[in-house]
Amino acid sequence: MGSTSCWSVQRQAADSLGISERTLHRWRAAGLLKPGEHYRRKFPNPNSPLLYHLERCEQAMNHACARPWQQLERAPGQSRETLKRH
Repeated sequence: MGSTSCWSVQRQAADSLGISERTLHRWRAAGLLKPGEHYRRKFPNPNSPLLYHLERCEQAMNHACARPWQQLERAPGQSRETLKRH
């Protein structure tokens, strides 16, 4: 078993996590997935495909879902009062 056994390419990672490849991209952009910890390049080249550490990504997903509702992001322009009325 090689050192990359826990790392998967984007398509396999998305399938294993039950999300889309686009969601992986959004989570990277939002900072939920951190470079070097949750994902890395296959080769030291900016055009190289990304590899994802499935266990760490799943832990990040679970941690994000376990946050209290007050800490979750709201759509722009929505206040707490508006959310409470719905």
